[in-house]
Amino acid sequence: MSRDYEGKIGIGQLLLCLLAAATLCIPYMIEPQMEFTFNRIMPIGDSAVSADQSMYIIAIAETLGVVSAIPEAVFDILPYTIYAFYAIIAFDIVFTLFMMILRSEIIRHLLRALSILLGLVLLVLALVNLLTVAGFFAKYLSGGFGEREIFDCIKNNGLLFFIGLTVFSFICMAKQFSSFFGTSH
Repeated sequence: MSRDYEGKIGIGQLLLCLLAAATLCIPYMIEPQMEFTFNRIMPIGDSAVSADQSMYIIAIAETLGVVSAIPEAVFDILPYTIYAFYAIIAFDIVFTLFMMILRSEIIRHLLRALSILLGLVLLVLALVNLLTVAGFFAKYLSGGFGEREIFDCIKNNGLLFFIGLTVFSFICMAKQFSSFFGTSH
């Protein structure tokens, strides 16, 4: 059975990537004034996203009692996981368009191998994002947000963004393993 990459497979891949990139438009903080995630990521904003992610990962590690077993290098790399996710999304957009225009079997075979490698990277990123969401709840349950109610914390501490990022990390990871597997005519 032949799959035409230039048809609905390529368009579906582009739409998924654009939806994944739209996670930057998820509100990071709703009150007192709505602030979107793209304002809080480092080159554009104040890097609050990376700081919160590190804080949540530390919270889940402390809850599990494994914080001393995690090498310091992990916390040095952690702020770049969000950039890696969006870099992979950008890669998919560019090379999907590339494949739709060129229709080259040689390029498709090269992109297939790279796509599998990037799928493994997305698996790691998805697990990190899942731990970030779990870390939010670990921090809340350990009293890390003080006396604030759970809904106030959810609205104002980035949980909505991290849930969206986790969901799209898993969806894009699954799609990454099948990307560039069609045939070019």
